[in-house]
Amino acid sequence: MRRILGGIAALLLIAAAVLLLRNHSQQAGELWASINPNSLVGLGSLIENKVDPDLWVDVVLPMLTWPAWVFPGGLGIILLLLARPWVARHRRPGDIDA
Repeated sequence: MRRILGGIAALLLIAAAVLLLRNHSQQAGELWASINPNSLVGLGSLIENKVDPDLWVDVVLPMLTWPAWVFPGGLGIILLLLARPWVARHRRPGDIDA
């Protein structure tokens, strides 16, 4: 499981680096709208109608103005911390070295 999380984290960090180097000032909302504008409108409608209109205005819209590399970079760091490949496994009494 750690290897899978580590691999996904590496891919997300690479994607964040590519977005940062390619166009570091592109906003997440701009990138999303260029890929699939209907899903962005659908998410806005879903949040405003089913959850809370203030959530869309006060939380999601400001997050869409963040740089696009922040989202894959942040998720990659979180997954890397969950995978923790640099932490050695704890030895238990009776473990045999292979």
